[in-house]
Amino acid sequence: MLMKRILVLLFAVLAATAAMAATMAERSPFFQGHWWDPNRSGHGFEIFNASDQVMVIWYTYDNAGKPVWYTAQGPRTGLGETTWPLQKHQWSNGRISQSTTVGGLRLVVNHPESLDAVWHFGTSDAGTSALRPYLSSSVVSEIDHTGHWFDPLQGGWGFTLTEQGDTLGSVLYAYDTAGAPTWIAGFDRGKGAKVDFFATSGSCPSCAYQPIALRSVGSVTFDYQGERELILRPALTVALAEGVRLDGARAMQLGRPASTRAADRQLASLDNDAALKSFLDSGMLSIPTGSGGIDFSAAPPMTAYSPTNLQEQNVDEGGLVKTDGHYVYTFEYADGARKAAVRFAEIGAGGASLVVKGSVALQGAQGAPLNFAGLFQQSARVVAVTGSQPYAHSDPWLSSSAWIRGVTHIEVLDTSVPAAPVTRWRARIDGHVLSTRRIGDRLYVVSRFVPDVEGFSYGATYESAIAANRQRLAATPLAAMLPKVSVNGGEATIAVDPRSVYVPPVGARKPLADMILVIAVDLAEPRIAQVIAVAGSAEAVYVSGENLYVATSRFDLRTSFGAFQPWDPYFYLTDLHQIRLGAQAMSIAASGTVEGHLGENPDKAAFRLSEHQGRLRAVTSSGAMWGGSIANRLTILEPSSLAPGLLKTLSWIPNERRPEPLGKPNEALHATRFVGDRLYAVTFRRIDPLYVVELGEPSDPKITGALEVPGFSEYLHPLSGSMLLGFGQDADASGNVGGLQLSLYDVSAAGPPREVQRLALGKRGSQSALMHHHHAFSALLQGDGTGTIAFPARIHEGTPSYGAYPWFFSGVLRFQLQGAGSGMRLAPLPFVISHHMQSSSPNFNDPATHSGRSILLPNGTVYVGNGRFWRQDPTGETFGPF
Repeated sequence: MLMKRILVLLFAVLAATAAMAATMAERSPFFQGHWWDPNRSGHGFEIFNASDQVMVIWYTYDNAGKPVWYTAQGPRTGLGETTWPLQKHQWSNGRISQSTTVGGLRLVVNHPESLDAVWHFGTSDAGTSALRPYLSSSVVSEIDHTGHWFDPLQGGWGFTLTEQGDTLGSVLYAYDTAGAPTWIAGFDRGKGAKVDFFATSGSCPSCAYQPIALRSVGSVTFDYQGERELILRPALTVALAEGVRLDGARAMQLGRPASTRAADRQLASLDNDAALKSFLDSGMLSIPTGSGGIDFSAAPPMTAYSPTNLQEQNVDEGGLVKTDGHYVYTFEYADGARKAAVRFAEIGAGGASLVVKGSVALQGAQGAPLNFAGLFQQSARVVAVTGSQPYAHSDPWLSSSAWIRGVTHIEVLDTSVPAAPVTRWRARIDGHVLSTRRIGDRLYVVSRFVPDVEGFSYGATYESAIAANRQRLAATPLAAMLPKVSVNGGEATIAVDPRSVYVPPVGARKPLADMILVIAVDLAEPRIAQVIAVAGSAEAVYVSGENLYVATSRFDLRTSFGAFQPWDPYFYLTDLHQIRLGAQAMSIAASGTVEGHLGENPDKAAFRLSEHQGRLRAVTSSGAMWGGSIANRLTILEPSSLAPGLLKTLSWIPNERRPEPLGKPNEALHATRFVGDRLYAVTFRRIDPLYVVELGEPSDPKITGALEVPGFSEYLHPLSGSMLLGFGQDADASGNVGGLQLSLYDVSAAGPPREVQRLALGKRGSQSALMHHHHAFSALLQGDGTGTIAFPARIHEGTPSYGAYPWFFSGVLRFQLQGAGSGMRLAPLPFVISHHMQSSSPNFNDPATHSGRSILLPNGTVYVGNGRFWRQDPTGETFGPF
């Protein structure tokens, strides 16, 4: 009987995998379900596997344009090599009476989301169909009924279900009254259980393509009895062969239900060392040639100094400047370059004085790259994380070849004697630094590592070089391809256990030998507590108080040179992997999928993510890179109670009920800010729409207002009293960008925000470090929201020459927040002028545009840039540099 052998194997597979965790052995060799050729819509393939058997059902048209379906089946080992018999079946007397081989079918797997179906009928009719998965939604269904279904008591006919988000589709494979194979199909976009079906006619596989013709034939309701069983309730007008009993048929899946394929949609561990070695080898060979909001503390705890401007409360971030209000720490510079030393100064009487006390060398980082540098200050310790970053590292889609030979240094300094810090502990870890966070006594360092194999030719294209690469990899042990760590200058050891390496779904990407290392360091008793690795590249890292999220993608958004791919992957999908940050250990928690990408800048990408009350919110974009209109999307996910390990999609906008887009056509997303149950988002093309999205009902987010003003905000900062601060650039009605701009918005009402004040700061050419990093913003506020804000800036003024305005001065711009509620206003305070056109060259390395940071204190302001200090007293007089 048809499919009997695969059915027997199915039961064995289900019994064996029901209690297993997600491992690579469980991952499907290709997308399970419905495939199609976009150039010949209207017919397609259903392809799935169970154990070592692959099953194909091809529904298409014969030479007369009538619907017909064929089957093919063979071992998984035959993919790409073996042509399987293509069979057509005849029905009579309530069963298949004859199965005839009419041709052959060979499946070539290019990657899990690309297949070539090479087929022939007889000896002269042949062709190749380039297939990809049929996707109608990016939403992963919590209970997914996708698959092939049949009634075990009525072998010989069946149907496909395709369930994606709010879409349910089905293709019914049966027989006409003459016993010949026929099919009908339909889709329901209301995500009910009823599907309207249509009979179709079209062109045969080798015929000139003609659009299909549709004829309504009624409907079928799928009465689900659980994930693996359902009852058919048909209301069809089409006549089928005698013995095909649809009404009341109890169907089950002939394949692997989604619950047994967790590895297809979440992180999966490698099964053994050999599997990891094979995966890394494949990743090395696929390296192309290349070149090198949020629950923000709107009203932070009152302190005697402005703390580091953080993305999340109680989640500290490595910064170029750190202070405890008594001492300020930064990195030493010489000849304009950062040095492996921490320079520190003592602050007296709340900013009334500043005395440089000296510097202390970082023992482990001497002679090492310092492209990345971040400091943490906690109790009686200062922690320095330094290391390398690849050329043009701001592009998260850079080729793997640019990430080779990275190094990360972690050094813990004891500051119990403030004037004489000493190194207490240090570690060196392979890999370029991506991001750092500290929660309590735990430091988390995220880095990207690519194996450095001696003599390996990265990006080789000639067959001889590829063959040589294979030989080198075969001779290289696994241990030589894993990142190493050394502590206190000791012997280097393997940093990550192979069992702690997890592989995300790769989709259209080729395997990558890259690893995203998540390193947990215990600062109380300095030691590396744990390392987890996620294979591949990371497009963003976001950390809440309880979880760390790594964003990966199944598509290559960019070429190895950083340009957008010229092709449209239909749905660009971003996977978000949740790593739980337990008090004692990290653990893999869950994965979810959202449509679109998180932007080009990995630092700003984190601001598109927010965890609130156990739910993850994400703002993504798609469309523009492939020539279409930019589309922005908000998605809310939460842990599934029915499918462990899945972050299910709870809601999204725009949707059918709430179609208003988050941004007008071709308006790029510039800034996002999550604040409790609200999202603020800024898009820009010619004017700046500031959107307010209410998230209080997570299952139904909605845009409640938008305000259009000239220019755009690159950074949003919530203030107490329902006020919002926007910082960015001015622009005219044509979209021509001018100087810097500071705007104050009243967002107390549920409707559109109201701009209550706008300050223009300089002319075209003015720039600020705050345009690039949120640490450049400082705030010293009182409980009522009043106080002082500041940020570095380089101001251009005067008479333009050839369209450019000359540089005027650089330093820190300060403003006083006065008033209450909607009456709050910004009043300029004396600026901290560090450089002026009358006394400085306009071409100096200006920290105001990149690394400058300020500290606000009750009796003064301290400005730190390029390892030097300036102090301003309450009268506005500036002293320095020191």
